[in-house]
Amino acid sequence: MLRRILRYWMSLALFVNVLACSNDKQKLVGIWHTEFEAVPHLMSAFDVELRHDFFSDSWSGRFEIPESMAEGTLSGINITDSKIFLDLGQGATFTGSLSKNKTEIKGMLNIPDHKSETLTLRKTDRWSSQRPARIDKENHAILNWNYQYPPLNNDGWKVAAMNLETTNFKALHDLFDNILKGKYHGLDALLVAQNGKLLLDEYFYLGDRERIHSLQSCTKSVTSLLIGIAQNDGLIQNLDAPLTAFFPSYKNSIKEKFPQPTLRNALTMSAGLDWHEDIPYTDPKNDAVLMNQSKDMYRYVLAKNLDGKDKPGKKFEYNSGLSILLGGILSNVTGKPADKYAEQSLFKELGIETFAWTSMNKQIHTGGGLFLRPRDMLKIGQLVLDKGKWNEKQIVPTSWITESTAFVLPINESSSDWGYGYQWWRGVFRVKEKVLPVIYAAGYGGQMLYIVPDLNLSILTLHHNASDVTGSHSLTWKDIEKSILPAFI
Repeated sequence: MLRRILRYWMSLALFVNVLACSNDKQKLVGIWHTEFEAVPHLMSAFDVELRHDFFSDSWSGRFEIPESMAEGTLSGINITDSKIFLDLGQGATFTGSLSKNKTEIKGMLNIPDHKSETLTLRKTDRWSSQRPARIDKENHAILNWNYQYPPLNNDGWKVAAMNLETTNFKALHDLFDNILKGKYHGLDALLVAQNGKLLLDEYFYLGDRERIHSLQSCTKSVTSLLIGIAQNDGLIQNLDAPLTAFFPSYKNSIKEKFPQPTLRNALTMSAGLDWHEDIPYTDPKNDAVLMNQSKDMYRYVLAKNLDGKDKPGKKFEYNSGLSILLGGILSNVTGKPADKYAEQSLFKELGIETFAWTSMNKQIHTGGGLFLRPRDMLKIGQLVLDKGKWNEKQIVPTSWITESTAFVLPINESSSDWGYGYQWWRGVFRVKEKVLPVIYAAGYGGQMLYIVPDLNLSILTLHHNASDVTGSHSLTWKDIEKSILPAFI
């Protein structure tokens, strides 16, 4: 009997001890939030969700850095007592400790090519990316939209009021009401300019007029403008020169190809390389991801073999590596990193003072690393509409705008409507009986700049939708056709 009693009390003590440990672990379960300077001039949310399985005593979780389009499942979690280690993948880690009062996690965030950040995370009840679309001064959600005349912001934009009496305005109004009610919960900014004047200047969720925003692969189209300026400056003589001619320091270490892909092939993404970017970016075989993880992005791309199926110049194949090489070419011919050349030759002329441009191992990421304020990015659309001019000043040669935005190659064989130029996409909008050619820049996560010459119109949409591959909460091409364009025809 005594043994049974002792065994009972020992089991009870063990259970209480396990329960106490479990209670400590429960304090860690949930969403933890802080902010840090993800890129210069941009404070970004850093959210981590931790989940604990009581029965297996295992941890799982995910993270979001929404302003940088970074999110995913935690690759590894190690929690010992109050010590916490989180593996965010691709070399990024967080190492910290739970405070004695269990209300804070203090630690160090380490991201490759980024300075280490000392952070303090605190519990929150929701992801930063899922806050209301807009809130009022009392922190209540705003659910109805009223048109606001864009402010004159001393940034070079002329502004005007749009016509609210048009019969098609209701569709636009309904769209904005749906945005405020949460249907498009990844949308950060929607801007429209027509006839050289800003008419719509709307911000939601993580967007703000004065905040820079990730452009992702819209960066490629800005890079194309820089190539045109460099050519006009006499720094690039021949678009049909082989790519290797612009990288003399790699000449002895990169295997010669025949035929050699050219600068023009890089601009049109038709270099014919053995390149795999048509698979998910979460796939470790994706060449764009492998390139970003390499020690030398230029070498990674230049070392690629030809695919053996199509000669350079014959077929479009999406290849962010070629856009990266354009940055290397700019650096080699100008003697400046691409971001510095952009600042001096393009941004200064457009009145763009605040921007960030990320790099990998000191190589500027001209495939997707640019961050601009929304109104500044819309200037790129106006620049194209005005054949290289901004406020009557010629910045990019007219000939380059015409040549670079032309339909050069179809992106597939199934439709003649969709094509590619020099880092610019081509397509068509269909609004009732009208077929409207469109030049556009497109970026991962819902970054889109549409340029419609027939309407003298440009539209910018910015999102933080890294995982929205179906368009379930992004403004899609159909939304532009159905709800936005009719109000400006």
